[in-house]
Amino acid sequence: MSYSAFIVDDEAMARGNLIDGLQQHTRWADLRTYASGKDLIAAAVQHQPHVVFLDIEMPGENGLSVARKLLALRPSPLIVFVTAYSEHAVAAFELYAVDYLLKPFDDNRLAQCVARLEFVLENQAAMTQAHEAQSNWAEDAALQRLVIKSSASVRVIEVDEIRWIAANGNYVDIHHQDGKHLLRASMKHVLSKLPPGAFIQVHRGYAVRFEIIRELKNQDNDRAVITLATDETLPVGKSFRQALLDRLCHDA
Repeated sequence: MSYSAFIVDDEAMARGNLIDGLQQHTRWADLRTYASGKDLIAAAVQHQPHVVFLDIEMPGENGLSVARKLLALRPSPLIVFVTAYSEHAVAAFELYAVDYLLKPFDDNRLAQCVARLEFVLENQAAMTQAHEAQSNWAEDAALQRLVIKSSASVRVIEVDEIRWIAANGNYVDIHHQDGKHLLRASMKHVLSKLPPGAFIQVHRGYAVRFEIIRELKNQDNDRAVITLATDETLPVGKSFRQALLDRLCHDA
C-alpha cells in the first residue's frame, strides 16, 4: 500500500527538503506541498491525505490552528508538526501529535518519523489510538476565547483580539482591541492556555502577540523596548531580549 503526505510550510526550501527526504521512502507516492494553511485545508477536504506535515510558525494562521481544522475532517489525517523552535516541538508532542520534526532535521530523524507513521497506518489499534489522542488534543488544546466574569458582567474576548498581557499582582490585564479587562490568573497560566507561538513573553510582566511587534530598540546596555503595530511601547527584560531577537531574525 502507498501513502499520501501533504506538506505545508511558508518557506519553499523547507517544503523542497521534506519532499526530497520523503521520496527516499518508496511507499510515499502522493506528495504535495502548500504555502498556506488555507490552501492545505481545501486540498485535504478533497483528497483526504494520510498524513500532513505541518509547520507551526507561519504568517497568518499558525499550524496549531490549522491542525484543529484538519482534525475536524472525517477521516482526519495523521499530523506531524514541523518547527524550528524546540519549545513548540515539545508542546506539540505533548498535545498528542503523532510525531514532530525539529528543524533542521537529518535523514535519520525523518526515517524514524516515517517508520512511526507507517507503523500507525498499518496497525488498526495504533491508528485508533492516534485518532483518539488527536481528537482529545483538538478539543482540549489552546483556548480560542477568554471568558472574564465580574459581579456586573461576563465579557468574552476572542484570543485573536488580544494584543498584549500584563501581570498585575494575582491578576493579569488583558489588553485587546476594545480596551482592557482584568482576569484573575497568573501570567504563566494564561500563556499555557494560549496558542503556542502566538504570544511571546518579553518581560517578567509582559507577553505580546508576536505578529504585531514592529521594532525592537536598545536604549542602553540594560534597557530595550518594543514598538507594536498599535504604536504602543513596552519594556523588554534583559533575560528575554536574546530569545526575542532570535525569533524576530528567524521570522524576518
